[in-house]
Amino acid sequence: MIAQGISPDLFIYNSFISGLCKAGLWDDVTEMIKEMVSKVSKVNEAIDIYDFMINRGPDPLVETYHSLLDGLFKVCRLTDVTELFKLMRHRDVRLDVVTYNIMISGYCKNGKIEEAVQVIREMDCKGLKADTYTYAALIHVVNQAGDSEVAKEVVDAICKSDCSPSIQQYSVLIDCLVKKEYFEGARRLLRRMEREGKRMCDASYTTLIHGLSQAGNWDFAQEIFYATGRTPSINECGALIDGMMKNGKVADAKRLFDEIPDKGLVPDVITYNIMIGGYCKYGKLEEAIDIIRRMTYEGLKPDNYTYTSLIHASCLAGDVDAAQGIFNAIWKSGHSPDIYQFNALISGLIKNGKLEDAKRLFGEIPNMGLVADVVTYNIIIDALCKHKMLSEARALFFELEPKGCSPDSVSFNTIISGFLEENKVKDAVLLLQSMLDRKFTPNDGVKCRLRRLLARADGRKTLQPLLDTYGKNFFE
Repeated sequence: MIAQGISPDLFIYNSFISGLCKAGLWDDVTEMIKEMVSKVSKVNEAIDIYDFMINRGPDPLVETYHSLLDGLFKVCRLTDVTELFKLMRHRDVRLDVVTYNIMISGYCKNGKIEEAVQVIREMDCKGLKADTYTYAALIHVVNQAGDSEVAKEVVDAICKSDCSPSIQQYSVLIDCLVKKEYFEGARRLLRRMEREGKRMCDASYTTLIHGLSQAGNWDFAQEIFYATGRTPSINECGALIDGMMKNGKVADAKRLFDEIPDKGLVPDVITYNIMIGGYCKYGKLEEAIDIIRRMTYEGLKPDNYTYTSLIHASCLAGDVDAAQGIFNAIWKSGHSPDIYQFNALISGLIKNGKLEDAKRLFGEIPNMGLVADVVTYNIIIDALCKHKMLSEARALFFELEPKGCSPDSVSFNTIISGFLEENKVKDAVLLLQSMLDRKFTPNDGVKCRLRRLLARADGRKTLQPLLDTYGKNFFE
């Protein structure tokens, strides 16, 4: 019937099962319950048959309970799941690893992480060892857990098990643990994995080294990088150098960069750009230019990221002429500047007191076949507000959407702050209402100005509609 697309009703199932029960074919009754839950989703009817078995026949097999637990999870009847699981214990049903896998996975899929962790603890107390299906569920637990204690319990469960996760499961679990900053757990799993003769792919090692170095865990990152028996890839070198640069370890980054040829590797454009970007970040323009010379000597061409980094660095050093020279050099190299390079130069011009030059450059963007993005507008609007040129700032703000570029939270906060600073409260309140309608949140600077405004009688009157709608806590 089911194969022909006809769904049996409860009467038909009862007729079949009644006959099976009279014949004492309890294994067939169990199979019928499985079919009802998995194929036709008749969970309520399956529960009725389970009750019939309890009252008329022998105790249901553990497989029957598994089918019922799985079915109840699928229809989100979590209270019934919990009660049935308790009943299984009360009736001394022999719980096995499959039972616990169903419970852990079901709770995770329904967002009940605490309950899943309790089941893991019970499984451990009973001496049951995790299998590959358990690991799939444990990945959910680690991903959704809010603290490292949960992650520690998961790692303990894995290390006690005789069954080994797959390479992919190891990789995902280790990555999750690093993101949760439970580095000791990640180290334990990595060492166990290597004892088993398993090795992650280069991309996974790169991700791991990147996560560790960004978090400042240099010991672990370098332990992996310099591990005997394996040669790091150029991407792993780049990940470690990037972490060093971002954490101010410029000399260490330079030393590792110089070691790359000794490892039989060749730096690529990405590796060079990491070095250039790092030097530029710390205002080391000469060192950045030296790296570019090495790059071009090796036959590699600077790309847009390279030029953008140099423009930023030149502006940071106060050498706007050099920044403009780099900008012009892009044209000479046969490329067109992109919007990121325009943004870098516009921002640099403004920071070096050349607002009019920045405005002229902003006006040239459409002539270059480019479209200014919200970052470009935010840079200019912020400068105009700081120079009390609110009419121009307002005009640019309201130009955003007609030009196909929606204002973001920064746009609203910038112009609202500018209006409040010049006591243009009504203009600010209108924009604030529009901002809130778009689900953006005022930043601390805007809230501080609003609180000062609330202390004035005329200000409170102007802000009263917002108070009525959002309450006083809105300004806290």
